[in-house]
Amino acid sequence: MKLSDSDLLELSALCDQLIDGVIEEPGKVRLESMLSESESARQFYVRMLGQSASLFDYAGEMQADAPEARRVKGRWSESKRWGWVLAGLATAAGVAMMFWWSQAVIREVPGGQKSAEVEGADEGVGRISGLGDCQWAGGSRELGSELRQGERIELKKGTAEITFDCGAVVTIEGPTVMEMSSAWEAVVVRGTLRAVVPREAVGFRVGNASVEVVDLGTEFSLVAEVDGGAEVFVHQGSVEATPKDGAGNDLSSIILKEHEGRRFEARGILEVTDTAAKLARLKQSPTLERVSRPTHWVRWSFDEPGGLAFAETGKQGSEMFSAQIEPPGEALSAGTRTEGRWNRALLLDGKTFAQAPFPRVTKFTQRTVAFWIQIPAEASAANGGTILAWPLGGNGRGIEVGWNRDPLEGTVGALKTGNGRHSLIGNTPIRDGQWHHLAVVFSVKQKATGNLQMRQYVDGRLDGVSLRRNFKRARGENLGVQAKVGVGDEMLWIGANIPSQRKGESFRGAIDELLIVDRVLTPEEIRQLITSNHIGGIDGKTP
Repeated sequence: MKLSDSDLLELSALCDQLIDGVIEEPGKVRLESMLSESESARQFYVRMLGQSASLFDYAGEMQADAPEARRVKGRWSESKRWGWVLAGLATAAGVAMMFWWSQAVIREVPGGQKSAEVEGADEGVGRISGLGDCQWAGGSRELGSELRQGERIELKKGTAEITFDCGAVVTIEGPTVMEMSSAWEAVVVRGTLRAVVPREAVGFRVGNASVEVVDLGTEFSLVAEVDGGAEVFVHQGSVEATPKDGAGNDLSSIILKEHEGRRFEARGILEVTDTAAKLARLKQSPTLERVSRPTHWVRWSFDEPGGLAFAETGKQGSEMFSAQIEPPGEALSAGTRTEGRWNRALLLDGKTFAQAPFPRVTKFTQRTVAFWIQIPAEASAANGGTILAWPLGGNGRGIEVGWNRDPLEGTVGALKTGNGRHSLIGNTPIRDGQWHHLAVVFSVKQKATGNLQMRQYVDGRLDGVSLRRNFKRARGENLGVQAKVGVGDEMLWIGANIPSQRKGESFRGAIDELLIVDRVLTPEEIRQLITSNHIGGIDGKTP
């Protein structure tokens, strides 16, 4: 039995019901039938249950505490035959999951080709966003420089601000030694750290030999001493603090609320007598030097009544980037606009799309692509998943930003970015009829000639990070926007893939406030776009 798109979507829904423990008898019968008749269905089932199990164990990096794994065993006691089928397949899922998990990173789908890279291979997890009279061990560090997973930083004197890719902002005071565990976690070996964690980064962790602190929507400080003891203070909100014994094992957690503080040692949890004075000192905000770079940008607001979509840019000549609605007969149709998140938006019906000259791609700089999207909940796999696409150059492929239509690759309806061979797929469904803000950040390693890394943000929350890969173009150039906006020989396709990769229908849905910026936007700037449609140098509008 070969599975069609509708079969795959049905099987995905049944597996979701199974994992969530809400599947009913008709669903059980249908799932059993599909598994017994189709090898493809069995392979899909094994992979999906393996992903589910591994995602729970992996959730500590992406959210807060990893939830307890959901168990399938025991839910089918009313049917011995059904239980036997599930038990066998669950075992196969576990074996497949362990093998697959040891070979690749769950956040990146290699499009059917085995990846030779492993997790943590030169992965950027944050940047230095502020400096104040800093003296570093092992050489200087510059504003805006990227920090990698597993990197150990030692600040001997001064104050430094670090923005993690999840959006958490930490300020460290010298002398401090800190390790960058991931985009969601840091370990303070010794020294002082203050963390400001926005709602989108809830679940950010700071570890120490004596305690692990998980943010619950807050601002807190941790002071780690050379002997391993640590003091935790909550300025706003609350945190979950898990003490550790002398062997590093976790003990019972406690919740610390606003204006509370505790001392954590191997012998236990102690009160802090001068909490108010220490809170006041740690709350002080130092004066820091910050990155101030000119930003070149192109934006399509789609506020016209219909037809041609005019562009705004950070320089003169914005008319050169106007987006033409295709097919040409649709250019004067008022049906190509609808009510948007900010005034009007571009409406695409699965047949129409748009094209515009794309900012020239040269050298190795950075890029952020951000926009609002509304995808109907009933949009089918046939309604092309490509929202934006642009070519890489003479190899016939391009970068494609869209929503995932293949349950075998990951969450159906989640944000997907890739170039055909390698795709990054998030975990947040965006095919629900609601407006969502999407941002994809393309960054390259400093002083490198390739080595692209992609980050996805959905409604301001980090929703996937790729491994760093070499996405080179045909003439030795790689993905990036030159520091001067200009028209190249490439096109930006809005609502359709590049012609050489185009299959089936075009995108169905609405797009608003499409913005391309020639640098990496910080998580805070992405949140500013969501709330005000404005960042420095780019005028906003009132919704």
